[in-house]
Amino acid sequence: MARIEHFALFCEDLDALRDFYTQALGLRVIVDNSKAPVRGYFLTDDGGSVLEIIARPPGTPAPDTRYGSHAAFWVEDYDRSKRDLEARGARFETDSEVVSETIKTGFFDDPQGNRLQIVWRAKPLGE
Repeated sequence: MARIEHFALFCEDLDALRDFYTQALGLRVIVDNSKAPVRGYFLTDDGGSVLEIIARPPGTPAPDTRYGSHAAFWVEDYDRSKRDLEARGARFETDSEVVSETIKTGFFDDPQGNRLQIVWRAKPLGE
């Protein structure tokens, strides 16, 4: 069976987005391709999930991602994580938030316009 190796997001300011993901979400850089012809970074979490961020060509705008793809991050404490992200300027969508005994989830855009989700589940996916 195939296994997802990584998910990729494009950005205008590569270093600023690297800083957001390492500081706001606790990921760490495992591959630095910032000097390569296709500039980017591979970032990981403690569970081994990998996110690649890649520099968009200059002048290429971020696509509208509201009804497209998103990257989801599992969090231990949804309320605390949401507050921490809001303190960094994240604005969560109010119409898509779900808060119940079994799931808490909210969507927001990263500083470069990529749609993200934080999610807490009483029973993690795949268990």
